Amino acid sequence: MKAPAPSRADRFSATVHSIRSPLSETSFGLQPDAACLLVLEAGEAVCRDAAGEAPIAAPRVVWLAGRQGVLRVAPGSRGALLVLSQATLSRVLPPSAFGQEMHRMLRADLSVGAEGERQAIAAQLADLQQETRGGAPAADMVAEHLLSVVLIRLWRAARAGRVRPDVAARGVAQGFVQLAGLHLRDHWQVADYATALGVSRDRLSAAVRRATGRTPQVWLHEALHREATELLSHSSLQVAQVAFRLGFSDPAYFNRFFKRMEGVPPSRYRRRTRPRTAEAPSFAAWP
Repeated sequence: MKAPAPSRADRFSATVHSIRSPLSETSFGLQPDAACLLVLEAGEAVCRDAAGEAPIAAPRVVWLAGRQGVLRVAPGSRGALLVLSQATLSRVLPPSAFGQEMHRMLRADLSVGAEGERQAIAAQLADLQQETRGGAPAADMVAEHLLSVVLIRLWRAARAGRVRPDVAARGVAQGFVQLAGLHLRDHWQVADYATALGVSRDRLSAAVRRATGRTPQVWLHEALHREATELLSHSSLQVAQVAFRLGFSDPAYFNRFFKRMEGVPPSRYRRRTRPRTAEAPSFAAWP
């Protein structure tokens, strides 16, 4: 029996554009149903949409999660631009908790200045361009693997703290939330987030309070509490293992933290909730 042809939505859709424009400006349209990865080796660019303009200066790797607008690259700039559909993005991410973490990260704009990762990403985009244009056997399969590696390298740079989340002028509070998604279990202090965002602690506190109604410290504690309840309800990890998984070096401190947030110790919370949720599937226990 002949296998059914893949639907248009299921097809691999990724295009790499070389940026080599010594004399004129180059423009690329941005669509909300597509994501873009710009590797700018030299020159300047600007992203324009309804929210305004966001300048980009080389050397930089910029991830645009899905916008309606235009990317203008100045004359003399050099680099590459990857455009991929949201369906392709979902297709190449692994079906695991790690893939879910990457997907959360890639829902927001990113700007990465890591030298080694930028060069590696640029080289892999060149290989990806060759595969998508060459028509060799199993080219789509190779292209999917190359794209997965590119996204993992972007994730590595973000995880190492080399990300500037406010590249697209989306605001200090959103940058804080994005970094918290990467470093919550590292137990960064509020001052660490302020330093990473390039703002004062007072400005960070004011921005987060306006956006969420909570101080940054309270927001971080509530996020840790939510992850703790998820692990206690949906994993078979011992309480001490949950503590270590969440970055607490002392299980006794985790117990005190959880009781302060929930009103009961973690062991009692598990006994109260586990019978209803023991069968629910979850990736929460994944490293």
